[in-house]
Amino acid sequence: MNITINAKDFNLTPSIKLYIEDKLGKLTRFSRQLKRIGVEMNVDRGALHGKVNRVEVWAYLPKITLRAGVRAEHMREAIDLVYPKIERQIVSLERKTREKKRGVRV
Repeated sequence: MNITINAKDFNLTPSIKLYIEDKLGKLTRFSRQLKRIGVEMNVDRGALHGKVNRVEVWAYLPKITLRAGVRAEHMREAIDLVYPKIERQIVSLERKTREKKRGVRV
């Protein structure tokens, strides 16, 4: 599986890159159809809130793209918070497709 990482307004360190690959690489357990994952990381420097880290994740499956985003004070915290969101979406989609194949009402 291919993981694409884009970093805006900050330097992507090898440790954060490895952390993302390890954390989001676990998503393949939930769907064999997962083709690619896109990650966009950004630092918002607002006058009111100070420095806020933003992480958005896209999971590309056949015929559908799932998206989850989160803002947090630290980058690793944002990655930890976005993982359960995208995981829930993938598991829900897999459950719906499985039930649709079996003829169970959703």
